[in-house]
Amino acid sequence: MGSTVVRVRLRGPRGELELNALVDTGFFGDVITTSRVAKALGIELRYERVRRLPNGETVRVRFGGAEIEIEGLTTFGDVEVWDNLTLPEGVDALLGVTALEKLGLRIDPRSGRLERTELYLL
Repeated sequence: MGSTVVRVRLRGPRGELELNALVDTGFFGDVITTSRVAKALGIELRYERVRRLPNGETVRVRFGGAEIEIEGLTTFGDVEVWDNLTLPEGVDALLGVTALEKLGLRIDPRSGRLERTELYLL
């Protein structure tokens, strides 16, 4: 399976943007993007958390909240800002597994595309 890039609409106090987001199934979070995107949407970065990178290094990231819409499904989630984030050409954000789970989506390992899954209430 290769990389999966999906269209994500983020809505903040100042409006909305449609972004190309690389699905990162190793990221336990909602969305990571740049400060430029957060500023354009008016997302207030009031909170901070520590993240551990694959190389063991830790980084402090700021985050705020926004609506996240994918394929007509909407949830509210954390939008983290990584100022030194390097993304592939044509990609504006990383989309994590918690956003997918909240929306009832997953990656089909055969096709590499998003598919709907049942949401269980336990």
